[in-house]
Amino acid sequence: MKLMIQKLKKYLNFKITETNSLYPFIFTLFFVFLTFQYPFSTLESIFYDFRVRYDLGSSTKNQIVVITMDEESDEFLGEQYPYTYASHYRLFSKFLNEQPKIINYLLNPLGPESEMDGKNFIKFKKAIKSYKSTGGYFRFGVKMDVWGEQYPPIGLKEFGYSLAVLNRDDLEFSKDKVVRRAILNISGDDILHMWTANKFRKFLGKNKLESHNLKGAFYQRDLDATVVSFRYSSSPMEKDKQIVKIPFHKVVVGNFPKGFFKDKIVIVGPSYISNSGDYSFTPFDRESLKAPNIFLHGLIIQSLVENKTVIPISKTFTYIFSLLIVLFLSIFINKAQPTSGLIITISLMCGILLFSFCIFSIFGYWLYTTHLIMSIFIVYYIWVPFRAIAEYKTRFAIQEEAKLIKEVESLKQNFISLMSHDLKTPVAKISGMVDIIMMQVRGQTEIENNLNMVMDSTKELNNFITSILDLTKIESSKLNLQKTSKDVNQIVSSVVEGFMFEAERKEIKLNMELSPLYPIKIDVGLFRRIASNLVENAIKYSGKGKVVDIKTWDDEKWVYIEVIDNGVGIGKNDIKRVFDRFYRVKNDASHSIKGTGLGLYLVKYFVELHGGKISVESELGRGTRFKVQLLNV
Repeated sequence: MKLMIQKLKKYLNFKITETNSLYPFIFTLFFVFLTFQYPFSTLESIFYDFRVRYDLGSSTKNQIVVITMDEESDEFLGEQYPYTYASHYRLFSKFLNEQPKIINYLLNPLGPESEMDGKNFIKFKKAIKSYKSTGGYFRFGVKMDVWGEQYPPIGLKEFGYSLAVLNRDDLEFSKDKVVRRAILNISGDDILHMWTANKFRKFLGKNKLESHNLKGAFYQRDLDATVVSFRYSSSPMEKDKQIVKIPFHKVVVGNFPKGFFKDKIVIVGPSYISNSGDYSFTPFDRESLKAPNIFLHGLIIQSLVENKTVIPISKTFTYIFSLLIVLFLSIFINKAQPTSGLIITISLMCGILLFSFCIFSIFGYWLYTTHLIMSIFIVYYIWVPFRAIAEYKTRFAIQEEAKLIKEVESLKQNFISLMSHDLKTPVAKISGMVDIIMMQVRGQTEIENNLNMVMDSTKELNNFITSILDLTKIESSKLNLQKTSKDVNQIVSSVVEGFMFEAERKEIKLNMELSPLYPIKIDVGLFRRIASNLVENAIKYSGKGKVVDIKTWDDEKWVYIEVIDNGVGIGKNDIKRVFDRFYRVKNDASHSIKGTGLGLYLVKYFVELHGGKISVESELGRGTRFKVQLLNV
């Protein structure tokens, strides 16, 4: 019955899989292709910013020093932004001794407002010229407002100026005003970051960067600019203190160690806490303005100096990769157990996130992750319900079939039971009539022999009916033990005595070696059946002139009953199945000896019902040994 249910389950599962797997696959492809139509930039920006924050491959030697003009310097100098030319001259006079490589002025000073300021203005210009004459580079970084590009005052333009603007994601990508990209040039003119990076790369002996050749750079039409996503070499947050920073007034008074600016890029600019325009959103904090713009200018320059930019991987690759994931995961979830499907789904998501993080940190490649993750979710959340429905159908079909098989089995058992009971009555009548006739024809040898054959046949038929009834009770779980305390030796002796006539007729000697035993609790009727079957089989298969030994003994745990014959024996292939239902050993003796194949099956069941064990050892031509172990209680 179990085998039939397993075969049915396998068949139904194959059919359901064959016919229904196409539907969830089509649904999956439809929804995955639907996701390809939408960029999911907000979600992708979360994955991108995570990689930026924990980028292990962008940390480099800090080559930039930031000089901040802030509330602290205002109070110390007694001036207001953008300070007098006297303060700027004093600042430059300190630079001349320190010899920084590049100075970027990210402010737009006003023209001289007094005669004294005019004199300091001239001194400031001379200080810049003096600094440049020593091999240093100086450049103003100017902003762009609604009226266009701002310029330095007349008299300072000659030192050069470039736009110094930050590209915030206002209209592109996630539209959250976070600084992720750097502008390289506008309308073909390099901005301050590119100009500074190339000057410093020249100093380091590196090749000049060209905007159109830079990895990851692309043209942004609405800005008429070439932009690139840059990698943060460190956190731009003031609280993290990873950017080398010094207030303006400390430099003016010379409060810094010797060599502090030597061969560095120095950026001078405002960083007022009270002015939100001096701060920006970054991947390190998308909710509040805590990253000074002057820090971001420095990090962009650092990224370009090291040529560490972000290279987006084509979305076509992401789409193809997504479809491969859909194919693989669909097959796996359809075939695997639900727990295994969940584990592989989570593992695949984690693996993709880890892979995208590694290629970003090591190579700077940006893999669009959102579509991959969403494809995994879509596969899982479409296939699992379909799989559940298919399994429910399979389970329901199996339950219905099992119910039907159980009903058929019950009908079969009832039929066999009724037939067996009905057969017992005529068999008993036949046996009784034979006994009467034998008394009437006593002395008539031929008739007596024929009647003996009829009597033997009725006994065999009666034994067969009894075995069938026992089998029916076993399969219906209606066989109950009626245990009483009894001496095993008495039952064994009684059984052996019952087979003495049969053994003498076949010239077989029955030897009993019964050790003294304490009474144990057994079902006397069933134990008698056990002993009778083993002794009867030994007599049947021994042959003329053989010996059958019946032994009993015990130890602390078990009572042992052993029946040994030196008959034909059992082969290795048959010995594994001697206790199977309806199985008979295939040899020459079995063809002439009648049997049902149920005897040893019932013996094993009766022994195990007592909590005991039965084992068999045999060798062809040498005989067979059966050993029964019953609990010594």
